[in-house]
Amino acid sequence: MKTIKFIVQVIALCVVLCSFTTTENYPYKNSVAKETIALISADSVLGVWKYTMTNVDAPYEKGMFFITQKGDSYDVAVKLGTGMLTGQDVVVKDNGINFNVNFEGLKRVSFVLVVENDKIVGESYSAIGTSEIFGVRQLPGQ
Repeated sequence: MKTIKFIVQVIALCVVLCSFTTTENYPYKNSVAKETIALISADSVLGVWKYTMTNVDAPYEKGMFFITQKGDSYDVAVKLGTGMLTGQDVVVKDNGINFNVNFEGLKRVSFVLVVENDKIVGESYSAIGTSEIFGVRQLPGQ
């Protein structure tokens, strides 16, 4: 009987002591979590993306984005049926990526894309109008 009383007192003491523990005792806990989330989000744009676009001519309707990282900067290559284009002014923030490409000389197209899991969605803007973009991440072996 004394053993059961002792165990109940130890459990009650543990509950009381644990109730005094708050996040104030761990001031760096939230900052580490935010940095980790930011890194995961930024890395979520990396990869190979197969996409389709609306309101564009046939050669530009389907293609692939290749998004890589070198140090602190990101590189984008756009593969079309007519060749490859290189992304310029690449900006990655959270789970989004913005970049520009020049095609057929000086024609400029701006892309604004957001990653949600293994899907990428967004729009492109050019002198002829806007297009919606829908894509999926290409995993190895696909």
